[in-house]
Amino acid sequence: MKKSRDFKIEQQIEQDLIESKQLFKIVFDNSPSAITVTDSKERIVAWNPMAEKMLGMSRADLFNQPVSILYPPKEWKRFRSLNIRHHGMLSNIDTKVICKDGSLLDVSASISVLKDKSGRVVGSIGILYDITREKLAEHQMRESENKLRIILDNSAAAITMTDEKERIVSWNKFAEQLFGMGVKDLLLRPVNTLYPPEEWKAIRSLNIRQSGFKHHLETRAMRKDGTIIDVDLSVNILKDEQGNIVGSVGMLQDITEQKRAKELIVQAKLAAEEANNAKSVFLAKMSHEVRTPMNAIIGMIDLTLDTSLNEEQIDNLKVAKDAADNLLSLINDILDLSRAQAGKVVVEEIEINVPDIVKNVCKGLMVLARNKGIDVVWSIDPATPRLLIGDPVRLRQVLVNLVNNAVKFTHKGKVTVNVKVKSQGEKDCELAFEVIDNGIGISPKNLPHIFDVFTDAHNTTARRYGGTGLGLAICKKIVEMMRGSIEVDSKEGEGSTFRFNIIFGYKADVFGHGAGEQKAGDQPAGSSLPPELHHLRILLAEDNMVNQRIAIKILEKLGWQVTAVANGQEALNILNDQTFDVILMDDSMPVLGGVETVAVIRREEKQTGLHVPVIAMTANAMAGDREKYLGAGMDGYVSKPIDRQLLYEEIVNLVTRRLKD
Repeated sequence: MKKSRDFKIEQQIEQDLIESKQLFKIVFDNSPSAITVTDSKERIVAWNPMAEKMLGMSRADLFNQPVSILYPPKEWKRFRSLNIRHHGMLSNIDTKVICKDGSLLDVSASISVLKDKSGRVVGSIGILYDITREKLAEHQMRESENKLRIILDNSAAAITMTDEKERIVSWNKFAEQLFGMGVKDLLLRPVNTLYPPEEWKAIRSLNIRQSGFKHHLETRAMRKDGTIIDVDLSVNILKDEQGNIVGSVGMLQDITEQKRAKELIVQAKLAAEEANNAKSVFLAKMSHEVRTPMNAIIGMIDLTLDTSLNEEQIDNLKVAKDAADNLLSLINDILDLSRAQAGKVVVEEIEINVPDIVKNVCKGLMVLARNKGIDVVWSIDPATPRLLIGDPVRLRQVLVNLVNNAVKFTHKGKVTVNVKVKSQGEKDCELAFEVIDNGIGISPKNLPHIFDVFTDAHNTTARRYGGTGLGLAICKKIVEMMRGSIEVDSKEGEGSTFRFNIIFGYKADVFGHGAGEQKAGDQPAGSSLPPELHHLRILLAEDNMVNQRIAIKILEKLGWQVTAVANGQEALNILNDQTFDVILMDDSMPVLGGVETVAVIRREEKQTGLHVPVIAMTANAMAGDREKYLGAGMDGYVSKPIDRQLLYEEIVNLVTRRLKD
């Protein structure tokens, strides 16, 4: 009986051992970390599949190789200095390993020394965990913080941050310059001491801590030497998730000189024979000088918002951007007027869809209209061509200004926008626009001067309804520059009708169809292609996402199937699995450029005997660039910005020639 019992125990032990080995193998083979095992001479004798995958190595690369080959010399030397054999185990050491292709990989390494019963070292086990993402995230966070610090330190405004007790805890360099103070003067200083007592009392009366923010408050601040300066103050209260106030952010801009400048404007107006011209020149100068740093601030804020930020940082930057956008909008109005008066505004001549612009403007202002209980309706002459040549940005600017004014000055009824074809020839098409409202109207006294700058009519309405009073003057200049004219009919208390005509360029589209004949979803020229070209497969290698989208939309209009990649290496990878009728190749791309990629394609085609047409599609458009790309093995060339007609012709010609061959 005893022997039978012992035999069963031995069988159970053997079975447990087998199951233990199987479990170990499962864990070993399926571990998400790379595992290597070395012998007493530090040679690799075993590893798991993840090790091969992580390092890009095979059995021939790993078996019986010194484990030191996996580490850069400096990292191996550092490992040696840690005396792992003495300690027996070291965990979570940030280091780097060398992959088969020579690239370095950030890993967290844990090493355990293996010893026999007598304590002699017989090998080691190394576990490597890929921490590339963690390192990248850490780098991006540092980069984001650096960008934010750069924005703050280069901001043309003093920025201070306070704690829950209203003590200053952080500030930028401009704050030190503005107040003439250093670290000792500012750190933990009560923020109220930056303002004269009467000004702080006025700020307190606004109850900003309850409302949460206050922007563009004109007040006065006090420098270290006692000098009082005029400032534009914006304050945002910071709260935690529970709604408790944890501090505030204040932005101050020195407007002392601006205030002095305003006084100079008044004096100049009284003394100048042409007051309006004097104002325009002065404001244009001021607008330009302020607009330059404002654009830099907005641009850097946008770049930072594209990075990884916490919610507080995002909220702070959005508040700063909103304030900057509001200021820039006013500056742009002033600068637009000054440029228009000086004849420096450039009107673009590009494809424009007038019906879509009218609809989008009206729909965009419907929310404002609904809040006032009025309607915005529009009517577009069916004969209006869908494709004209003009400036979409400037047309939208005029429509937005007129429709927005109509909504602003109308308290009941509706605002109507009409578009009619006044005349149409082979090269030009004149459209007549009407913006009709049932609003307050314009008095006969002010009507002749409504398109002038800085009139009493503007001053009165601006005080009551807001705005700069420059919009109509800007509209008049823009319409005239677009070969048109603008006029107004109005009765005080009954409403106004603004009319303007614009002459647009007109031509049949690139495949001979008139723009007015197109319908939504049409694919122009699709029917003019031979059947064998209806379903081309095109590979687009372009790293710029905006350029990708533009090219894809152009090509898909013909029903062509487009596959887009971001660099030459991705193009080569996809060519291993798929075939294409033509390749559009950018040149300057990361990883592998266009010229290098085509060289690889042509080298491989020598073995297969095939040839796929490649068209260089690049912004390099200097003399000799076409010859350079054709000499590099490409079959065609189109430059950016993309001319869709030239692109279509290049593709059709090359593919047709290939089919004939």
